[in-house]
Amino acid sequence: MDSSGRADADGLAYLLVQLGFHLATKFRERLAPLGLEPRQFGMLTRLAANEGQSQQAIGELMGLNPTRMVFLVDELEKQGLVERKRNPADRRSHALYLTEAGRTRLREAQQAGAAHEREIGASLTGAQRAELAALLRRLADEQGIRPDSLPGPPG
Repeated sequence: MDSSGRADADGLAYLLVQLGFHLATKFRERLAPLGLEPRQFGMLTRLAANEGQSQQAIGELMGLNPTRMVFLVDELEKQGLVERKRNPADRRSHALYLTEAGRTRLREAQQAGAAHEREIGASLTGAQRAELAALLRRLADEQGIRPDSLPGPPG
């Protein structure tokens, strides 16, 4: 904030907030035709890399509390994208798997995400994009934002 108490329009935090909201809106719009929200896309991505693990383990990886994790998996299960199977190692828990429809939807969403990223970085060189990503990762790390966490409020 400047001396008058207003947010500094050229300040790092202000620009990051503006850019974050703008890009989140654009990404949400890209995913909408696929029937997905960004958090669902994040879940499908994490699940693809951790298939067969328990619902609890995947939720912990993403920093989700058990209640939010159940709701998220329920949403994706209703769409036929994810399935719960009894965990053979622990019959009290469920292991999560992508369905074939889930794999297809994830590929489509990844293509939408790649197009979104190309659009965002169109004015930067490859080296500039890599440097910016590294700097943003550093800031995220300093703030305790884990690479596997979902976008949005914690929990």
